[in-house]
Amino acid sequence: MDDAMKKFLDEAERMKKLAAGFDIEKQLGFSSAAAEAMKSISAFNPVQKMHFPEIASYEPPRMPKIPTFEETNHFQSAGVLLRRLADSIVQWRAQLPEDVQPAVLAMLHGGVQIEVETLAQESFHGIRIEGKLQGSQCVVLAHQSTVQLLCFIQPVNPPERPRRPIGFVVDGKAWEA
Repeated sequence: MDDAMKKFLDEAERMKKLAAGFDIEKQLGFSSAAAEAMKSISAFNPVQKMHFPEIASYEPPRMPKIPTFEETNHFQSAGVLLRRLADSIVQWRAQLPEDVQPAVLAMLHGGVQIEVETLAQESFHGIRIEGKLQGSQCVVLAHQSTVQLLCFIQPVNPPERPRRPIGFVVDGKAWEA
């Protein structure tokens, strides 16, 4: 208890002693209800009613976790692009007749066109494209902004395996659409 509170309580005690023989009801002409209210006010002990938190329970405010570049810009990642493309191909394939299938053509700078077999996320913005370039197998690593992906319907030719899947790899997880 600090000095100001001690002085306050000492003064309250002194006032109680001074008014001990003083009948409030008779002297001031109060009703009995008012006298009871005055007595309840004088019985109020502020030290018992007040709650003082201890310093030990105080915890300083914590700074929120600052998101990483990847968390802040997740929507821009090559992984998000590839997941959306795979979902679109799955939905599209479900609506197509049996004699056609979706296919993806990757178009690169300079007019290079690759028939896509697999698309993989190589870095935050990087894509690995595996497929055929003029009938020969190839692998290309590219920034996602330098690649245009054309999805189109391709007829299923009899020697070809029907419903040829397109492979996707994102965050080390592989699946086919």
